[in-house]
Amino acid sequence: MSGIGTLPWLLAIAHDRLHPPPDPKPDLTNRTILITGANTGVGFEAALKFVSLNASRVILAVRSLSKGETARTEIEKRTGRKGVVEVWALEMGDYASIKDFVGRVEREVERLDVAVLNAGVAKLGFEAGQYGWEGTLQVNTLSTALLALLLLPKLRASRTADSTPVLELVSSGNHTQVQINPSAHTAPSPLEVYNSPTAYDGLAQYSISKLFLQFFQTGLVRHLGASVQQAGVEVVTICPGATKSELARGDLPLALRVFQKVFYYVLMKPTEQGARTYVGGVELKGRGHGGFFRYGRVDEPAPTLTGPENEKLQEKVWEDILRILRKDVPEVDGVLASVAAATSEEGRSKD
Repeated sequence: MSGIGTLPWLLAIAHDRLHPPPDPKPDLTNRTILITGANTGVGFEAALKFVSLNASRVILAVRSLSKGETARTEIEKRTGRKGVVEVWALEMGDYASIKDFVGRVEREVERLDVAVLNAGVAKLGFEAGQYGWEGTLQVNTLSTALLALLLLPKLRASRTADSTPVLELVSSGNHTQVQINPSAHTAPSPLEVYNSPTAYDGLAQYSISKLFLQFFQTGLVRHLGASVQQAGVEVVTICPGATKSELARGDLPLALRVFQKVFYYVLMKPTEQGARTYVGGVELKGRGHGGFFRYGRVDEPAPTLTGPENEKLQEKVWEDILRILRKDVPEVDGVLASVAAATSEEGRSKD
């Protein structure tokens, strides 16, 4: 497996399989929760848990409304709670769809307590999307960053005296071991380094997309404020671990599909166990802000995130993401400016 150490990766997965994460059961009464990619896999199981834990409103953001309705029906059947789950359309590869979705949130959601940005892909073959970016980078890094930025005003406006909204960015433990192409440190655009079909490695690309999402989180927290009191929202990256999901559905050649079947049943844990981390991330009460949450704890920053070279790369990636997004979605700058102004005003009012 290129791009990431195979043995440490397998050992981590085996440990995860043998030691399931805690299964927290917070009372989510009166909470409104949004989760993307929620009609299948870990996203579905997380939505099921949120409804079971008394959330008042759970929005499933999905590509296929028909599949979303099937998920809603199943959740209602299992929980016995109707009128809680809503199914909204969202195509993560389309900025217009993301903007329309956020506009609907602004209009129809009075208070947003939790946003779980779970939708992700793992493209084993190079596929460029409509904006010219490889599909895994597009969805896992760029589109997730855009959705996070555009949801910030609603999240921050939903803060109350006893509740801080939570923004969960679903990442991967693979970011802790991925090998970075040296060219990324020197190139004007680090993302462009990974936007070529030449020597494309889909497994490594997935890990890089999550590392870049971690870099985005660092930049966002720096912009918002290091504490949840300053930020007005808790921004945490989470990892459900290796689960029996459909992340790479349809992309595998026959030999890898056979390997995946064996790997799937022997080492991967049930999606329900992965969803426990999504629930745990909701109740960190500020401890997760700017951190990476998995196995029921907030990890120390990985070596791929620390040290002068990687910290400089983080700043480049953050600026690169913003540059790429503002080209097609100029509203990004307005959101960042308004958040900075609000944070500054709140700081002055407390002095």
